[in-house]
Amino acid sequence: MTSNDDIRAELAGVVASLRVYLEQQADSGATGIPRGRRVARPLTPTLSQGERVASPAGDHHPSPSGRGAGGEGIAPTPTSAAGIPPPTRSLAQLAEAVAGCTRCALHSTRTQTVFARGNPAAALCFVGEAPGAEEDEQGLPFVGRAGQLLDRMIAAMGLSPARDVYVCNILKCRPPGNRRPEPAETLTCIPYLHEQLELVRPKVIVALGNTAVAALLDTKLGITRLRGQWKLYRGATLVMPTYHPSYLLRPSPQQNDAKREAWEDLQAVMRELKLPAPPGGARSAPPRGEG
Repeated sequence: MTSNDDIRAELAGVVASLRVYLEQQADSGATGIPRGRRVARPLTPTLSQGERVASPAGDHHPSPSGRGAGGEGIAPTPTSAAGIPPPTRSLAQLAEAVAGCTRCALHSTRTQTVFARGNPAAALCFVGEAPGAEEDEQGLPFVGRAGQLLDRMIAAMGLSPARDVYVCNILKCRPPGNRRPEPAETLTCIPYLHEQLELVRPKVIVALGNTAVAALLDTKLGITRLRGQWKLYRGATLVMPTYHPSYLLRPSPQQNDAKREAWEDLQAVMRELKLPAPPGGARSAPPRGEG
C-alpha cells in the first residue's frame, strides 16, 4: 500500500510542476492551460457541388473592437475573410502602379498594361491568363475573339458584361507572341492580382484555363481534372475552374463536349449566385461560338 507520506510527496511534486508551468506562462504573456493540439485548416479545400462557405470574401462584416485590461478601447487590425490585411490603396492607385510597372522583362515589349474591365462592385469575377494582341492594343482584357465568346457566355447567363461582372488576368502585360506566361512572370505579377481581388472582393471567381487555375489555387492539376468542382481562393472566396474561351474556339474532336461542360460550370455559378433563369431558355444549351 502507498503511505500517506508518499501521496503527499507526489501531490507536492504535481503542485510544484504546475507552479513552474504557470510562472512560465505568465513570463511569456500566455494564459490558460492547453486543451489539445490545433489542426491547421487547408487554404484551398475542395468543396462538394453546392456546398457553401460560411463567410465568403464578398460578405462585409465589421470587426468588433477589442478591450484592453484597463477597459480602454483597442482597435484590432482589420482583415479580410481570409485573414489578410486590406490593401492601403484604391483600385485607381493600383492600376496606376501597374501602368508604370517594370518588374519583369515584359514591360519592354508591351504597348500598354491591361488592368481590368467591367464593374468592380460585381459579385462575379472572371480571371484569365494574360493579354493578347488586341488587349495589348486596346488596354482592356478579353476584347479579341476569346473575349467576344466570353461576352456571349456572360450574356447567356442573363448578365451584362459591362455591368454585372469584373474581368481581369493573371498577367497585366502581353507575353510576346501570345505565348504562355513563364513561372517567373506569374510570380512577379500575381501580387497585383491578389491586391486587385482583395479590393474587388467578389463572391465567386471563375478561373479560365490552366494558368489562372494554377495561379489562383496553387495547384499543378490540369483544368480537365478540376473543372466543375468548387474550390477556394485563399480559403475564403469560391472559385469555379472552367475552360478558357480560346480553348473552346479551337477546333478539336472534344470541342462540343468542352462547350457543354463549360456551360454546365457556368450554370453551377448561376445557382450559387441565385441568378434567375435568363429569357429564351438559355439555361438548356451552351452559348454558340466560332469554330
